[in-house]
Amino acid sequence: MWNGAGNPVVRGIELVPVDMLPDQFRAIFPYPLFNAVQSRCFDAAYNTLDNLVVSAPTGSGKTVILELAICGLLKSVNQGTYKVIYLAPTKALCSERRKDWEKKFRSLGLVCTELTGDTDQAQMASVRRGDLIVTTPEKWDSMTRRWEDHRKLLDLVRLFLIDEVHILKESRGATLEVVVSRMRSIGSDVRFVALSATIPNAGDIAAWLGRRGDISELPAQLEEFGPEFRPVKLEKHVYGYQSYANDFAFDKTLDQKLPGVLQKHAAGKPVMIFCMTRNICVSTAKLIADNWTKTPARERSWFAPKTELAFRDKELQAAAACGVAYHHAGLEVNDRMLIEKEYLEGGLMVICCTSTLAVGVNLPAHLVVIKNTVCWTDGGTKEYADLEIMQMLGRAGRPQFDDTGVAVIMTRKEKVEKFEKMESGMEILESCLHKNLIEHLNAEIGMKMITDSWSAQQWLKSTFLNIRLKKNPAYYKLEGTSKVLKSEKRLEDICEKDITLLTNEGLVERMETQLKCTMYGECMARYYMRFGTMVKIMKMKLAPRIPEILTTLTEAEEFTELRFRSGEKGLYKDLNKGNDIKYPLKEELVTPAHKIYILLQFEMGSQDYPLEQQYQKLKASMAQDKTIVFRHVHRIIHCIVDCLIHKEDGIGVNNALELARSLKARVWEGSVHELRQLEGLGPVAVRRLVLVGVRSLKMLEMMPAHQIEATLSRNPPMGTNLLKKVKCIPRFTAALEIVGKLEYTATSVIVKLKAKIGYLNEAPPTRFRDSVIYGTFVVLRSDGHLVSFNKLPVHQLEGGKEIKFSATLTEHGQALSCFLSCEQIGGLDAVDMKGLSWLTSRSGHDGRRGMFPQDQPEFQVPGAERGEDGTAAGAENTFTAFSEAGDAKE
Repeated sequence: MWNGAGNPVVRGIELVPVDMLPDQFRAIFPYPLFNAVQSRCFDAAYNTLDNLVVSAPTGSGKTVILELAICGLLKSVNQGTYKVIYLAPTKALCSERRKDWEKKFRSLGLVCTELTGDTDQAQMASVRRGDLIVTTPEKWDSMTRRWEDHRKLLDLVRLFLIDEVHILKESRGATLEVVVSRMRSIGSDVRFVALSATIPNAGDIAAWLGRRGDISELPAQLEEFGPEFRPVKLEKHVYGYQSYANDFAFDKTLDQKLPGVLQKHAAGKPVMIFCMTRNICVSTAKLIADNWTKTPARERSWFAPKTELAFRDKELQAAAACGVAYHHAGLEVNDRMLIEKEYLEGGLMVICCTSTLAVGVNLPAHLVVIKNTVCWTDGGTKEYADLEIMQMLGRAGRPQFDDTGVAVIMTRKEKVEKFEKMESGMEILESCLHKNLIEHLNAEIGMKMITDSWSAQQWLKSTFLNIRLKKNPAYYKLEGTSKVLKSEKRLEDICEKDITLLTNEGLVERMETQLKCTMYGECMARYYMRFGTMVKIMKMKLAPRIPEILTTLTEAEEFTELRFRSGEKGLYKDLNKGNDIKYPLKEELVTPAHKIYILLQFEMGSQDYPLEQQYQKLKASMAQDKTIVFRHVHRIIHCIVDCLIHKEDGIGVNNALELARSLKARVWEGSVHELRQLEGLGPVAVRRLVLVGVRSLKMLEMMPAHQIEATLSRNPPMGTNLLKKVKCIPRFTAALEIVGKLEYTATSVIVKLKAKIGYLNEAPPTRFRDSVIYGTFVVLRSDGHLVSFNKLPVHQLEGGKEIKFSATLTEHGQALSCFLSCEQIGGLDAVDMKGLSWLTSRSGHDGRRGMFPQDQPEFQVPGAERGEDGTAAGAENTFTAFSEAGDAKE
């Protein structure tokens, strides 16, 4: 349909021509007209500064609306005076958006950079120079929690783009909710544009964001589009099958149902089948190819390729002869590229793939089948996130070829209703913030966004939780809060309840009406600790031994879901009896903490998995648990270290650091297995080295390259390459001396000292396994009191670095011990300097309290010569990182 001006009209919307934009922006949009969704949003996105929420079906071209908003900003600001933040829920989406926008906006001189969990400190400089910053909610949360450090960057943010805002309903949605509310507080000049899949309460998102910073009581502009605005009409089916089997056995059941689904819906057009693992991709493709071969030619749903396709993977070649392929990241690049080319050109008609193909490569299909609604991730199966489901379904329908597309979900019978609601877009979007509200409240207090009870309530009013709490209070079931319906009172109750908990446990302190995080509260926010976990850490006794620290770590709330599965208790009981379990449990194995306590020791002890047949089916689930546990342990143990430092508990700090190194290396420090930290050395290689007497990194460093090769039955230059890796490990040097005069009090002597620390390596040992190497320098008194702690990147030690500190000795015979070690490399045991023993005075002082300056106590540094005045001169002793462990260990 056309209007009088000559512009086409679609569903009552006049399409906007791209040439309405200035010349410099037209190249970003390589087509003559915006579609109906884009056209209706054109004015709101490009010509206003109002916040905007768009709810539209997948595949309707919503991303263009974000690009129009960027162009709208560019026409009113000068280069270098702004930042645009794009938030997407996954690294894959971020990577896809960065690659696309790098090309599109290059002609305008804009730099697009990516800030995700994979961005290290060295890349931060390029992020700061970027105009468009693509990131995830979690990474932006981390950035803005340190907003004082990044204030200049944050002050430049003018446009905040939120893709897939409907993830608010998922567990990760609380982080998105918090960072958006935080950005609204940090900068009133920030404009928000949010995109959502079709949801029934998009108006709640508009109410949450508000019209603008200065008129937030009005909702953001809202544009909603139904399924009729999808460029290709989508026919949706959810098929449920009764089964009580595990996910893999259920998938085998679906193998029997799949041919019928293809026969019914394929219509001789391209098919994409999403499978839960790479191996299932292969087996499903073989099944389909075999079924196609057995089907009479005239009854087949598609034709074979006209020419033979040459794949390096021979199984793939055999399947391709039937028009079927499998596609996953494990294939060679050339094979993947050929699959994509032939699928687009019609040579291949069926692709069996993992969910990764739903993002990035543009391979639209007529029929999409999600075979099983779980996927394999982190060593185990889990339900697809709603976002992943929607992305996979979004591949159905080819605008250039089809008027319709078909999407089929094959799942368990009890899940049918859930996926039918999801597909129809009728599921109400709720908040998840209430599930970990206390942790976020503590973080906001730490950032000084919340300074008293009133500002806590104002912060809570700025959340999506507040919007939904007014409309659906029964959903949230917030214990300990008022049952009255007045939302103001409910907010007051919620805030006061959590603030009281935080203050009672010493995480937050009240100073009259003001709220401030204690050091423990800051640690909780820095390491993203759950409230219950933090309380356990704070209640650790002084001078904890390694098994006690390990117990506290394994009792973290982060692990409460990792309960014993059926049959696992027997496995873990047997593991607990193994020789490599350094600290076996004596009590009955019952709790998740018991399981993780054994699991971590099993890993660090480099035990072989039991061969008994009854345990083989548990191997995969154990690998899954291990992955989950190691995702959390490093931040938990470093939180423990920081808390022990605050307590000035030197013995605890040293023991926690040793455990941290062991966890990072995944081997017990001091064991022969520490050799496995070097890439290329597996358990067999380590056993061979131990047989010839090489039991540590130091011993390996002294071994000639040819002898290493002979021992391991390897060819040159393997030995040389291995020794190069050893040389990347720091070999520390340190010297300690007294500086200035001693200071005497009635009960103590204060000594000022200077340590000079460095390394002996020829080349700066800056990185190990692609991570920056950090050193820790610990000084403790012989009674366990922490005197000094320093952590610094090893590259700062080039040429030597001086560290000055003072020590207070309170008893005769007290000594200082110093430890210098690598934070993340086990087996480089700390430099140990038994410094400054306070000897009995020459005047016959018996060591009791009441020392006086005239006593003139003597001090001794090992190896130091005594000066004419009877005091000890500074000793220049050098120690390497391979020295023996110090006395502060257990």
